[in-house]
Amino acid sequence: MAEVQQNDGGKGKKGHQKKMQIRVDFTPMVDMNMLLITFFMLCTTMIKSQTLTIALPSNEKVNNEENMSQASADDAVTIIIDAKRKTGSFDVDTIDGKVQPVIYYYEGKPGGDAGMLGPGGAVLSENNNIKVSEFLANDEKTGQARGIREIIQQRNLDVLTEINKIKKQYADGGFGSLETKADREKAQAAYDEAASKIRKDENLKKPVIIIKSTPQASFGSLVSVLDEMQINNISKYQIDNMTKVDSLMVIDYQNSHHN
Repeated sequence: MAEVQQNDGGKGKKGHQKKMQIRVDFTPMVDMNMLLITFFMLCTTMIKSQTLTIALPSNEKVNNEENMSQASADDAVTIIIDAKRKTGSFDVDTIDGKVQPVIYYYEGKPGGDAGMLGPGGAVLSENNNIKVSEFLANDEKTGQARGIREIIQQRNLDVLTEINKIKKQYADGGFGSLETKADREKAQAAYDEAASKIRKDENLKKPVIIIKSTPQASFGSLVSVLDEMQINNISKYQIDNMTKVDSLMVIDYQNSHHN
C-alpha cells in the first residue's frame, strides 16, 4: 500500500508549493510471496533424479593398495574407445558433424614373451593381437548380442547363466507376488540381493574389464560402454589411462588396415 506524506520542514511559506513524499509499504507483498512459496512446496511432486548408477568394485579384501588395480592376464579384457578415422589418414571421420565411435579390445596384457614388437614389426599382446569390434548392441533381426556386447557376454557367460536362472524365478513369482506395487518392490529387492551374490561369487569365472579412451573418443561412447557393464552384470571394471603400449597397438592396427 502506498502512503503520501506531506513535509514542509516546519518552514511553510505563503504561496510556496508543498513537497510530498511517497512511501510504499511492501509488507503485504512479503505475505503474498510466503503464501505462494508455501503453496508450491505443498503441491510440488518430488521426482527422483535420473542418474547413471555405477556399481564400482569392492576393495574390502584388498590388503595391499598397490594391487587394487591388478588383474590376472586370463581375466583381463581391455577396451579402448576411439573415433573412426578417414581412410588413409588419422583425421577423425564424422557423419553430419558427429564422431563415429570405434572399439578396440585385447585380452590379457600387451607384450608377451616375444616383446611388444613381433615378426614384421607387428605389435603383439600376450594372448591375442588387438582387435576391432562393432559398436552394436543387438542384431535387428535375430535380437542376438553383437559387437562389444557379444564379446563381454562370452567372457561373463558363467555369471549371466546364473542371472538368467533367477530372472526366470522372478518372473514365475519365486521371489514373491507381483500383483501390487509393494509386492513388486519387495520381490525386486530380493532379486537384487540374489543377483549381487552371484556377481560376487568367486567360484564363477568372470572378466575384469579395463576401459580406456583416446583423446578423440566422445564422452557418449564412454557412457555407452559403462552402460554395457550394467547390462551384462560385470562386477569388476575400471576406467584407466591409455599407456604408450596401448597407443602403439592402436596406431599399428590403423596403419595395417587403413592403407
